[in-house]
Amino acid sequence: MTEATLVTFPPSLDSEFSRFLLAYYGLPHREERHTLVFSSLVTLRRGHTVRFPLLSDDGAELATVAEMVDHLEARTVPERRLRPDDADPADLAADWRLFHRTLASATTVFAYYHLLPLRPVMVHALGDGTSAGERAAVRVGYPLFAGLLRGLLRLTATRERAAAATIGTVLGAVGERLADGRPYLSGDRFTLSDLAFAVAAAPVVWPDEFGGAIPPLRDTPPPLRAMIDESRRTPAGAHALRVFHAHRDPRPG
Repeated sequence: MTEATLVTFPPSLDSEFSRFLLAYYGLPHREERHTLVFSSLVTLRRGHTVRFPLLSDDGAELATVAEMVDHLEARTVPERRLRPDDADPADLAADWRLFHRTLASATTVFAYYHLLPLRPVMVHALGDGTSAGERAAVRVGYPLFAGLLRGLLRLTATRERAAAATIGTVLGAVGERLADGRPYLSGDRFTLSDLAFAVAAAPVVWPDEFGGAIPPLRDTPPPLRAMIDESRRTPAGAHALRVFHAHRDPRPG
């Protein structure tokens, strides 16, 4: 059996989601980091998809984090599953849409809108852990990489304001769910809902355990830092930080 390989784009949330999953499930693997464009060329050649991350494991080519969850859940003991038998599938599906789609999109837009003008910071983030050639490409061609991200994410002031509003709404809703003192979103047990929420919230809580390339908090621009400070003070933000601290480590627990 060959070692599992994970192809990632260093700062992407889905790439961090996949790292978190593999750490949680304890799957030995090798991470191969590629910057924007290069990552899609690699995944196209290996998995016939331009999407990243791409997990190659035991003959399977898994191009979405949802596929990775399905693949790994089937090989995990019941007490470690992120979709336990007693969980309501409809609730998990609703949380997946709210966190992995709605919140993750909003936090990505908000963070990139404020970070892309910081060329030195983003040159490092986009090329972190990639080959010397890819790092050089980012360094020399940063305006092209930044322009591509602005276009793909449709980064405008209007979108930034809408993203900030969405972040506030979702964090508020999560705080209300936690108000009864439950340790996790679905009750007493860590589930996929908690993982999806924590990863989606990462750009606005800046967890120390984040495995992707992010600058030190002191190097973030004031609007982003203000959002992080505010989010960390909320019950929802505190929960996201606890999830990273308690479950991002590869050791069971």
